[in-house]
Amino acid sequence: MRADSGFTLVEMLAALVVLAIAGLALVQALTQSARAATLAEDRALAAMAAENVLADWRLDRTGPPRSATGQYDFAGREYEWRIDISPTAESGFVAVNVELAPAGAAGRRPGFVLTSFERDAS
Repeated sequence: MRADSGFTLVEMLAALVVLAIAGLALVQALTQSARAATLAEDRALAAMAAENVLADWRLDRTGPPRSATGQYDFAGREYEWRIDISPTAESGFVAVNVELAPAGAAGRRPGFVLTSFERDAS
């Protein structure tokens, strides 16, 4: 009787299937990780842009807080912003909501919202 050494064709095909499935799972994990990193970068840049818009609004403001809209370029990205003023339960203060969205996304949900509180000078 002859002793066979090595793997059969069926064993080799099974090993290749296992490696292919593992490779696909790895590629999917890397893709998801890259997508999450991109979303985190977008959100961080939007947060910084919203803080800058709020700071500019505070510096340019004269008189009581008022709503405003505009466009802002930051880190090579264009944003459209809107500032809304709303009353608070605490007298003498108003809520200032900065809504920021990528340019051209008008009418859709804002990409980032920053809320601050200001003294109501009126």
